[in-house]
Amino acid sequence: MSDAKQPTSNDFTPVNSIVELATYFEALSQPGVAVLTLLGPAEKGHPVVLVDQLEEDYLLFDLTAIRDVVPSLRRGGKFILSGHTPGGLVRSNPLAVREFSTVEGRLFAYVDWPREIFVKQRRASFRASLRIGMDVGVLLRSTETDDMALVELRGDLKDLSATGCLVEFYMQDGVSRVLPDLATEIELYFPNGSTFQVQAKVRHLKTDTDRQVLAVGFEFADISKAQERELWGYVREIEREASRNATSGDKRSESELFRIRDEDDQRLGRRQAHTYATPMARRMARIAGYLDSQMVMLKQGQPVNAYQLSQSADRLLDMLDDDRQECLFAVYCVQRESRWVKHGLAVAVRLGDLLHSVKLPREVRKASVAAAMMHDLGKGMLAPELWRATTLSLDLYKEMQTHVQKLMEKMSDVKWLSDVICQNVVVQINERLDGSGYPQGLKHEEIGQLARAAAVVDAIDALQRSRPDRPALSAFAAARSLQTKLDQFDEAWVKRYQTHFGVLPIGSLLRFEKGELAWVVGLDAQRRVSRVRLAPHKGLPDSKLGEVIEGARLKELGRIRDVLVPEH
Repeated sequence: MSDAKQPTSNDFTPVNSIVELATYFEALSQPGVAVLTLLGPAEKGHPVVLVDQLEEDYLLFDLTAIRDVVPSLRRGGKFILSGHTPGGLVRSNPLAVREFSTVEGRLFAYVDWPREIFVKQRRASFRASLRIGMDVGVLLRSTETDDMALVELRGDLKDLSATGCLVEFYMQDGVSRVLPDLATEIELYFPNGSTFQVQAKVRHLKTDTDRQVLAVGFEFADISKAQERELWGYVREIEREASRNATSGDKRSESELFRIRDEDDQRLGRRQAHTYATPMARRMARIAGYLDSQMVMLKQGQPVNAYQLSQSADRLLDMLDDDRQECLFAVYCVQRESRWVKHGLAVAVRLGDLLHSVKLPREVRKASVAAAMMHDLGKGMLAPELWRATTLSLDLYKEMQTHVQKLMEKMSDVKWLSDVICQNVVVQINERLDGSGYPQGLKHEEIGQLARAAAVVDAIDALQRSRPDRPALSAFAAARSLQTKLDQFDEAWVKRYQTHFGVLPIGSLLRFEKGELAWVVGLDAQRRVSRVRLAPHKGLPDSKLGEVIEGARLKELGRIRDVLVPEH
């Protein structure tokens, strides 16, 4: 690259603040972003990995994959570091390697910390996006209501810059009472307890009716120099943590800002701010939140995050180990997410519990649970009109089936998940013994045992959820209906399901002889109802649930008169 090609003030904006430089270098460390271009007559760009940085000291590069440039660099040859970041095209001044090292066969190069870089775009436009699993709460306050009462809303931070942020709120939380304000106070709350308060104005809004969220873009108002420096620090740490998560195998330490101080801290986001029927339901909501975010990423064409999927599967198994009955009830208490998220989560919980009863090892159950959580998320990638129709033409039916392949394509990078288990639980879960299933129309022995188990769990949960072409069934009726479809479902797994979960499984809504409504929350060793929780209404469980009744007091409720379908 000749001197004539060096960035000029007309093209690029210089950046020399330490924290801003660090932010851009974190962005350049994202996979596939940084390019090393040797200066000279035969200049050529080479993709390079920026492994680490120590502020005001060095940048560390991994040159293992581009060893052909090393001889020139050893002779003192200079190069330009460049790449497209969220803040625009970045270019460095000419750089040189000060030291090489080899570790376990990999070749690394230390380069002196650049004093300045150039960005072809306004620096303030740099937006650091939070990846799945990075929870930052946003508290929005206002008294600009009709009655001048203080209104507080909790949302989830999606991205942050030095001049504004993007936040998601639940549509049903009364967001409209606050958002028209010209000036609203926002407080960002990070997992380690750090907070940042700033005045902001609403700049744009976008609704997602499928997820029932409102995405709101805010512009910060009257930012002081000290606040700007603080914001750049947060932007840098978000980019650092996002870069660490992006590679899943990255050994860099977790950002201090994202070390969770309290798992139950209600300030960490909109899900934490809401009340739930039980503490276990709150834990379940975190996994539902991950699945919800993952479905958004799938819609945007991004692959499944292998690290977060693994972490969520482990968490779900830990919840079953802690208290399986509470965990089984919790799936009925998670209500705010998409139908595909709620269904996948319920199938994962019950399948994981069922497989534990047949003594399968944890690693098999973990993979099965992970695949079950994901198995229907591909439906969110298809046109919503498909799921509103009461009947489907042959063409639309074939289009519906593509959700399987669409999801499988996005799961190709989840290397830790066994391909056999993924095929059984994601693909074959929709097959039927008589060949009437999809996507391959497999029959009998062509369908794996794990797929047969998953199909039973999947169908029973699906029958408990209403569709345009049929109403929902109770848990009792859904399980019973499969006994008439043994040409499609494996009889051994149908019987094993009912034996394990009982005739009136946990999550059944009952009406007793004396008129009381109650949810089944516990079964005895013979799988008979032993513990219920009083319900004030026929809707799904919420924070208004009554006391737990068992023993002699349960008998006082009288006989069970009806098994109800909850009102959604």
